[in-house]
Amino acid sequence: MKLIRLIIVVSILFSCASQPLTFIESKNEEGMWKSIPLHSRYGMFVNKNKEVWRRVVDILSEKYDLEILDKTSGYIRTSWKSLPSDDKKYRSRVIIKMLGNVWHTARLKTEAQLLDGETWLVGYDKVILEEIYKDLQGRVGTSVR
Repeated sequence: MKLIRLIIVVSILFSCASQPLTFIESKNEEGMWKSIPLHSRYGMFVNKNKEVWRRVVDILSEKYDLEILDKTSGYIRTSWKSLPSDDKKYRSRVIIKMLGNVWHTARLKTEAQLLDGETWLVGYDKVILEEIYKDLQGRVGTSVR
């Protein structure tokens, strides 16, 4: 009986270690979006959209290569970035979409993919999502530092 319990515990440990702890598999293609209410006071003579765009591009380009930039619609998508993961292929990217004519909210989503054999598992990385969220919230959100 003890041997069976040991085998079960070891099996569970190995199955849990097969993917990074920060990876959340998701079957939902919409993914995990977070909203950031944007700061509304950038000065009387500053174009808000232009200033938000500049700051968001600066924040993302510190950690990622930017792949798609559409300033008119307020859409940004980064390139895939490989992440360290115990001999497995693991990558992530960030997507941001601004809402409103005068942008009042930024929607943020991260996507992550983990190569499991020959199949890419799709999901998001909870740590990357929180890091980017805090960076954006702190520099363009309503709680600007």
